[in-house]
Amino acid sequence: MKQLIRSILIIAGAAALSAARSSAAPDSLTFVIGNGPFAGTYHQDQPLCFQTKQPKMLAATFKNFDAKGPKALAEGGIKLDNPDAPGAKTGDLIAGFGGDGKAAVVEYNVFSVPITITRSGKGATLVGEGKSKEGVAVRISATCSSIEQL
Repeated sequence: MKQLIRSILIIAGAAALSAARSSAAPDSLTFVIGNGPFAGTYHQDQPLCFQTKQPKMLAATFKNFDAKGPKALAEGGIKLDNPDAPGAKTGDLIAGFGGDGKAAVVEYNVFSVPITITRSGKGATLVGEGKSKEGVAVRISATCSSIEQL
């Protein structure tokens, strides 16, 4: 599962570098780390928002290749499993800090947590929260004005 999330982040970084994006409303990710050495609220503009058919998922991710320093938000995102299936939704959260722009030094991963999705036209809002195995509270919300189909 961790490799899948890493792959998503790599795809997000590559796509962000290769395509110029414009949107009517700014797309964003908001990370709230509730406790621990990285406690605080972090914002990231223009995440890559996409949906894939195999595996069936919808995600909003980013990778900061220029992240410098131990407390810099380096990568992260929210992934919703089976977005078109009826019923309750679940997915994964990731927030990575520090590093040299290649790999995060500290990662908080939260797996199989409830995710809410609100669709609006061609876009969506995703919200999920839970605790990492280290006991760190993580809440991630994403606003996507449009979702790329991959």
